[in-house]
Amino acid sequence: MTTEGAAPPVPSRNRTARHSPMADALIQADDANPRVLRLAIPALVVAVVAIVWGITFTVVDGAADLLPPADLVAWRFGLGTLALLLVGKRVALPVPQALRLRALALGALLGIGFLLQAWAMTYTNALMSGFLTGLLVVIAPVAGWLIFRDRVSWAGWAAVALACLGLALLGWRETSFGPGEILTLLAAATWGLHLVLLSRWARPEHAFGLARLQLATVTGLALVAVAVKAILAGGMPLPVPPPSGAAWASVLFLALVASAAAMVALSWAQSRMSATRAAVILTMEPAAAGVTAAVMGATLELRILLGGSLLIVAMLVVEIGSRKGKPFLVACDESSGAIRY
Repeated sequence: MTTEGAAPPVPSRNRTARHSPMADALIQADDANPRVLRLAIPALVVAVVAIVWGITFTVVDGAADLLPPADLVAWRFGLGTLALLLVGKRVALPVPQALRLRALALGALLGIGFLLQAWAMTYTNALMSGFLTGLLVVIAPVAGWLIFRDRVSWAGWAAVALACLGLALLGWRETSFGPGEILTLLAAATWGLHLVLLSRWARPEHAFGLARLQLATVTGLALVAVAVKAILAGGMPLPVPPPSGAAWASVLFLALVASAAAMVALSWAQSRMSATRAAVILTMEPAAAGVTAAVMGATLELRILLGGSLLIVAMLVVEIGSRKGKPFLVACDESSGAIRY
């Protein structure tokens, strides 16, 4: 895994080495596609995930009024895990032991973030939550530099500055920080670290298995939180079921689209880009959250349009900068067939 602006050597691929069928297919796809597509497709995938997650702020905001936070997370990721278990019997490759341990660590960070966000949504609204979550665009490159000494290119930092300005326009309002905003900031910090580690550890041929293990870990954490709450309150240590058809529809959307499908896509895409580049693209989340809130009846102000436009410009800057730099392909791991970007 390399960072933006790095210029590592590109070793030749050993065609006689033994790889898994999935790795062979990835190598052939890389050879067949121009470099611009190898850069653009992962970015497009992350952008789609960002839009889906932006929509979920409004969905979670409504579902949080019907279900306790930990129960909502348990249903969301429990059903998502079940979906990946059913599908994964045919498409998932066995995950190596070292990667399984890393998946558990990633899942723990992801779960803590989602539990904090679900709790925060009982105190704040979807747009403010989306704005503060977008601050991971600053947290990710700083965490990468502090932990791994990752070097961020000028395009990366310029995109971070533009994204911060756009986020400030999106989230500006005359209010003081309360418990909801503080919890959301803690969730953003957790997700920023998750973003850095996922870009370091993800492998494209294990995207499905990596996502499944992460979702299962989040489910376990949520069930523990539900049980602890029940013990303290004297209730049943089981998640409260969604109370209506609309609530079930929200949970199923969150589970199947925003969790299962999104995490498989993100695990694959982040194996091919740096954390900074992914974080800038993910700032499309608050823009999508603002548009969704407007569709649901909120006022779409000029500042929201300007902020969303700046986020798009930031994404273009980091994309142009990455395409002018050196290729992201570093090596093909001969032991696993993993293609590293």
